[in-house]
Amino acid sequence: MTKKEIDDALRIMVNESSRSWGRMSYQAKRVFDEWAMKELAQQGYPNFKMAYMPLLMNIGLNGNTNKEIAAKSRVTKQAMSKVVKELEDLGLIKVSQHSTDKRSVMIFFTDKGKKMVYTAKLQVKALTDEYKKIIGEKNYEIMIDSLSKIIAYHDNVCGKL
Repeated sequence: MTKKEIDDALRIMVNESSRSWGRMSYQAKRVFDEWAMKELAQQGYPNFKMAYMPLLMNIGLNGNTNKEIAAKSRVTKQAMSKVVKELEDLGLIKVSQHSTDKRSVMIFFTDKGKKMVYTAKLQVKALTDEYKKIIGEKNYEIMIDSLSKIIAYHDNVCGKL
């Protein structure tokens, strides 16, 4: 392409950028993260990092291994190590050696951690209800189905992280 053709194509793209997938997904994540951190701070969890959520939301009530949580959270065990330490320091989780696999650890909620996750889930449910009021329940379900298909597409084409 010539320089002029590239410039013309970019002008068109810039005019359409307010509805681009990249911009919209970035904005949605940013506003959700800001909302969640504000809500959690109001509920008594100031300075909470959104990086904690994937790990916390993938711990079962009976605990999980670090490997299971890393896979569900879509992060490496190594990347998860720092978050595990910070969550332990905050008193939200406890870690113990796996009973049969000495290379693995089990991660459990503390009572404080269970309360925090319960609080967060209640807040997200209230936000979901608000979204349903704004766009309608049917459109909300279409949006969730569509996002699920997009994620599955990337899992199949690009592989899971």
